[in-house]
Amino acid sequence: MRFLRFFFTLLPGILLVGREKYGYLLVLLILQSVSCAVPAIYVATNGDDLNAGTRSYPVASLNKAIELSRLAKTKKIIIGEGHYYNVSVILSVMDSGLQISGQPGKEVYLYGGKPLKNWRTVGKWFVADVPGTYDRSWDFRILIVNDSIRPRARLPEIGVFVHQNKWPYEWQSSQGGWSKKPTNEELTTLYYNPKDLGSWLNTRNAELTIFHSWDDSYVGLQSIDTLKHSLTFTYPSTHPAGAFASGVGKASSYIVWNIKEGMKHPGQWYLDRTVEKIFYWPYPDEKISDIEALVPTQNQVFVFEKGTHNMKLENLKISCVGAPMSNPGYGTGKILGAIQATEIDHLTLRNISINNVAGWSIKVKGSFINISDGVFSNTGAGGISYRGTNNRIERCLIHDVGRLYYGSAGIGGGGKKNTISHCELYNIPYAAINGMGSQSLAEYNLIYNFKLELVDGGAIYDGSVDSTIYRNNAALFKNNNTIIGWTYYFDELSKNCIIENNLAINTISPVHNHMAHDIIIRNNLLIDQRKQFINSYLCSNICITGNTFVADTIIFVSPTGEPLSKDKASYNYIFQKYYNANGMVEFKGNKLYCDTIMKAVLHMYDTNRFENFDSPENIHISNKNKRQLLRDILPEEYGQTGYRKNFSEVFKEMTSD
Repeated sequence: MRFLRFFFTLLPGILLVGREKYGYLLVLLILQSVSCAVPAIYVATNGDDLNAGTRSYPVASLNKAIELSRLAKTKKIIIGEGHYYNVSVILSVMDSGLQISGQPGKEVYLYGGKPLKNWRTVGKWFVADVPGTYDRSWDFRILIVNDSIRPRARLPEIGVFVHQNKWPYEWQSSQGGWSKKPTNEELTTLYYNPKDLGSWLNTRNAELTIFHSWDDSYVGLQSIDTLKHSLTFTYPSTHPAGAFASGVGKASSYIVWNIKEGMKHPGQWYLDRTVEKIFYWPYPDEKISDIEALVPTQNQVFVFEKGTHNMKLENLKISCVGAPMSNPGYGTGKILGAIQATEIDHLTLRNISINNVAGWSIKVKGSFINISDGVFSNTGAGGISYRGTNNRIERCLIHDVGRLYYGSAGIGGGGKKNTISHCELYNIPYAAINGMGSQSLAEYNLIYNFKLELVDGGAIYDGSVDSTIYRNNAALFKNNNTIIGWTYYFDELSKNCIIENNLAINTISPVHNHMAHDIIIRNNLLIDQRKQFINSYLCSNICITGNTFVADTIIFVSPTGEPLSKDKASYNYIFQKYYNANGMVEFKGNKLYCDTIMKAVLHMYDTNRFENFDSPENIHISNKNKRQLLRDILPEEYGQTGYRKNFSEVFKEMTSD
């Protein structure tokens, strides 16, 4: 140890003598020979990558710290306070066991991008050169100004355009897909109304969001035909434009992004690839000398390669990370994450904050992954995407996701034996929690303002799972909400699952099951202002016990197993499986505070008839004073949802007029 301290004292002189060759070689040789004496590699904003990485002589970059940790076999890297730019590291099997930590109690920022400093004023806009964007060798979809993602230029300014495509073919569920397989041309063509677009459209710059039902497509443009009034995409969309248009939602609509004509108000920007410049319309109080602008240069900050294990990241703030232009796929499953891992074993991500990124905050696949005490917000895709077994997500705050892709979820997952607990999720365009896997558990999560853009999905949604439980969660919308929540939802092929002790307020459809069987719904508190729907589409063996329902009118939507007027053979092979679905088989011990109780008896997806539904095994109480009723029946246990202990504030906001 005395020799090591003496060496580090002489190190600056050694490096000056043979800085590029001999000094660096000596550093490596001595690090290797005394690796057991090196407790950690240090990184600092005032470091130098020719230093040894000690506390007194830190390196400047995380990449150099990883290189030294491999040579010294040191499994700890500490990053000092400050801002680090253009960060992107790949961690492999040889790095297994490594712990990378931000300096405790300090603010450590890792950016997958760089500042833009070459702004000049052109008319009312600020303009900066961005060489390399013409051929997309450098491409990005977010601009961060003063730590805020700025909105991109878009047409129309608000709302959507309606396209002219038709797709009349039947969707046969996710098990069957489309009754007719779309051709490449059908997946790459959109017919527009000539009132909306014209020859002025710059196809090198323009990008499109095309809405479907529970997902959307995101494509670039190859060409425009102003005679046929058609656009050709650079790659296929998820579904043909016009798919699902007979249903609810925005399935006949689209948005055009990143064009000059879409610059309508201050705060917007667009990237003009034809001249390799970025144009930003500043707010009135923004001066060109004062703005701090960042753009992504990297698509990940951390990549964990296949087979890496026993890794830990903690106490880090990550921002300004890009993602390649891609069709997002269902649940934005094709979009990358700022932290990306493939088939990793035992990964801990603690106290990580990720915001203002173009893709997912975290996208990981593996087993025994623990993500806790993180904050993930303002993402192009979702918050956390995971796949695998025995994974846990706890005490995380996820909000304002899906800034680029409307099919984004707060948390999207799958696998087996996973747990999502005490998380808070809000301002989500699609499902808040979109999948966990079989034998999994969602508990004590606080969810509000979800499914803001697309249909289907719910507060907590999963499909094809066995023995999964939703319990002690709270999901809320504001009074007078019109979004049909489908809040606690088990979808196709789910079985032996439980929905218990959950709260839903103003979600209109607090429980929704579809093509599922043997589902227990018990001891939930479900409150709506006017109508409330409890749905069991094409389901069997649904048991509803011990719940409290509050609404003016409650409608239970369910098949009964009775013979149908249409022959079984007249349905496609997928729907034939559910022809004899018997819906609710047990309904007892429930309290219904309402004026009217109805049952909608289904004929497959069509309502065959409405009938009165009031079982003597349940208590029916007329709902006269909702405000007093809420105070009387709302249990204190829902204050344990989330982790910020703010349930009472959320409840007050959601239920105030």
